[in-house]
Amino acid sequence: MNKKLTTSLLAAVLSAVSFSSQSVADISEKDFSTAFERYLNSDAGVAKIGTSLEKYFQKKQQEAMKAQEDEAKAEVENQFKNPVKIDIGKSPVKGPASAKVTIVEFSDFQCPYCKKGRDTMDEVAKAYPNDVKVSFKHYPLPFHKEAEPAAKAAWAAQQQGKFWEFHDALFNNQDKLGTDFYLATAKELKLDEAKFKTDMNSAAAAAQVKEDMELGSKNGIQGTPGFFVNGVAVKGAYPASHFKGIVDRWLNQGAAGAK
Repeated sequence: MNKKLTTSLLAAVLSAVSFSSQSVADISEKDFSTAFERYLNSDAGVAKIGTSLEKYFQKKQQEAMKAQEDEAKAEVENQFKNPVKIDIGKSPVKGPASAKVTIVEFSDFQCPYCKKGRDTMDEVAKAYPNDVKVSFKHYPLPFHKEAEPAAKAAWAAQQQGKFWEFHDALFNNQDKLGTDFYLATAKELKLDEAKFKTDMNSAAAAAQVKEDMELGSKNGIQGTPGFFVNGVAVKGAYPASHFKGIVDRWLNQGAAGAK
């Protein structure tokens, strides 16, 4: 038991135990030990100490949460001052080329949270049709068996200009992921099936997925989904309102800078 906790408990005990004509300062160690033991064995003592403990730990939890919130806010402020530079490279992009805000998404087609992330990106893009574009990068997690094959299949579809259609089909059918589904989807999208199959199994597909993963890991991505909103990191499937707050801040900063 640490010193602060001990002090808290002793305060509770001393406030509840009365000693006829003696002041607390005059209590001998033996008398105090006896009184303390008697108090601990009483219903009132157990209740009082339980309440003190509960309040103590509630306070510590609130302090820890406040510290985490302050740390997170400070990190966001630092990122706005020093945004991460993510090279889009050859990754697929959806949205106007002139968009003021670029969201780079690292995602896994078999991850249920990434499916939520996809829905959130659609919502954000719809809310800012002229100001936001989204770029997709592959980050298949090793414990998702079909995540990497799905990423390679999506890359193959990208080579024929159908990445986003294939992307949506994968997320909308996470329970069906597998070679048969990839080939059936390629056929449904009227892709050149022979080329699709060759591209899906190519060294180029594997290399692109590896490159995306290395880029994500280099910039702190450890799980999915992960995003960078003009270089400000958002790690996890946060709601659209969280992204909108960051987007609005970037847009407001741009407007202020233009004045």
